[in-house]
Formats: sequence, C-alpha cells, structure tokens
Amino acid sequence: MSFWKKIIETIKGNEDFSELKSSSFRDFLNGNILNKKFFQKQIKLFLLLFVLTIFYINNRYKCELLVAEEVKLKSELQDIKFESLTISAKLTTLGRRTYVLDYVNSKGLDLKESSLAPIVIEEPDLKKEEMLLKAKEEHEKATEKIKQDTTKNEEIIR
Repeated sequence: MSFWKKIIETIKGNEDFSELKSSSFRDFLNGNILNKKFFQKQIKLFLLLFVLTIFYINNRYKCELLVAEEVKLKSELQDIKFESLTISAKLTTLGRRTYVLDYVNSKGLDLKESSLAPIVIEEPDLKKEEMLLKAKEEHEKATEKIKQDTTKNEEIIR
C-alpha cells in the first residue's frame, strides 16, 4: 500500500498537475487548457493517440466494407447455385428418354428407337496394349514354369 501512497503523493505534489487542477471549464472551452505545462509536455503522447485513433477508425471502416462485400457475394453465390440447380433440373427433364421420344413424335420425324444397346468406341491406347501384352507374356512364362515344376515333382514321386 505504501507504494500507491507514494505515487499519489507524487502526483499531488506535481506542479503541472496542480496547475491543471486549478483550470476551469471555461479554460477547456476556450482552449487555454492546451497552454498548461502538463499538456505541453505530453503533446507527443496526444499526437500518438490521435494517429492511433485515426488508424483504428479507418481499419473499422474498411472491415465493415469487407463484411458488407462478403455478405453481398454470399447472396450472389446462393442465387447462382439456385439458378444452376434449376437449369440442371430442366436439362435432366429434357434429356429423359420419354421426353425425347415425345418431342421427336411431335415434330413428325420418322425416327425409331434402336433395339440394340449403344456401343462405345474407344481410341486404342498403345501403352495399355503394350502393358497387356507384357502381362500375357509374363503369365505364359509363369504357367510354363509351373508346368515344368509339376512335371519334375511327378518324376520325383514315381
């Protein structure tokens, strides 16, 4: 407790603080309070506080703008998702077999549905074919080796 008492006595005994204490509300309104020694000594601190306050206000303003933009973009994204779902549903409906048949019949085209399943024609993959050939060769070699081993075992058993 004696530590705090020393601090309070130091503040009370300080001439700058006692001069500030004797100023009135009128001095505050006139701006004469800025001529006091206490404010003149602390002008750098007040300027620093002023600059930090400006930065704080600017930062808050920019953050609010970013949040507003984020909300706007989220709502646009949701609208685009719904539009995409609607278009996808329409395409699914238009691509159904019954709808296509009805559409062809309504246009009077002489097209008929094929009774055979469609065949997918793929472009030959040379690497895949080489790998298959190698696998077949290895398989044939392995079967030959197994046949030779089994014949040797049969000869030993006899």
